[in-house]
Amino acid sequence: MAELKLLDEQAVERHNRARRDYLANLRPIKTTQAEALFADLTEILEAGLEQPNWQAKSMAAIDAFPGLGKTTIGLAFAKHVHNTLIRQYGRFTATGHERWPVIRVGMMGDTGVKDFNWAMLEFFAHSGRKTGTASTFLSRALDCALSCESRLLLVDDLQFLQFRSAQGAKLSNQFKSIANEFPVMILFIGHELQTKGLYDDPQLAYRITPLELKAFTIDDEAGREQWRNFLLALEQRLTLARKHPGMLADDLSDHLYARCHGHIGSLMTLVRRGCQRAFHTGEERLTVELMSQVKLDRAAELRRAEWEARLASGANSSRPARRRKRE
Repeated sequence: MAELKLLDEQAVERHNRARRDYLANLRPIKTTQAEALFADLTEILEAGLEQPNWQAKSMAAIDAFPGLGKTTIGLAFAKHVHNTLIRQYGRFTATGHERWPVIRVGMMGDTGVKDFNWAMLEFFAHSGRKTGTASTFLSRALDCALSCESRLLLVDDLQFLQFRSAQGAKLSNQFKSIANEFPVMILFIGHELQTKGLYDDPQLAYRITPLELKAFTIDDEAGREQWRNFLLALEQRLTLARKHPGMLADDLSDHLYARCHGHIGSLMTLVRRGCQRAFHTGEERLTVELMSQVKLDRAAELRRAEWEARLASGANSSRPARRRKRE
């Protein structure tokens, strides 16, 4: 705090801007759920890395409720795959092409087969993405994937696609074709994928490995320990001049759980906004009083009163028994 008070107004603005940028780009925290999901994805990918191109490749689907970090984990896994394969095999293939281990495509509500094939070409910045048919786009994308030795195709926001529609059925067949011809594992990310009809096609049902990502729970000691460990890891990364050990994990544990009830997306939003308020007010720490003034998404706020009442009554606690006994 003494050093912060010595800064002039412009220096404080630069400092706060740097802190804001840092908080907006925090690296994912390796939670127990994330580590288990990483292990499953790694196993599925590595089991099919050396399969011949003509053999059907593996597919996996992360199906989780919004706000649990499924896209964050999916992108972290994609980055891990990219860095690992570049480190193992080099930045260029034996034929001199750049190695692009990962392809990413984001779905939209009206995505069709041609749109999807175009999106793969757009990812590669292929000069042939301007004109062509669905089949020529697919052929060019296959050439890129083979030349660049791609090994993972990440398809995000799959919940936008209705597989029971005519367009959805065509894309379903397209995914089977890609699994047959491309040298990649396909990783789908979305929510309520079974309801959308992803597994209606027997071939997809037999090829796709469904994976889950659950919210933090405080129903037992294991869940409370996981919640505390996550808060301890998060508070270490915060750039506040007056932060202290236990600021989140002890002082704010119940408050934070009541506000986000285990959803990591809502929690990270709440903490980032709380830090911004702490910067601008000069508080430089997070307290119940300060955090109570921070607004959050509607889904989180709808259950806030319910969880505050449960935690205040002692019916639930977000803190492990060993911590409560010490007090």
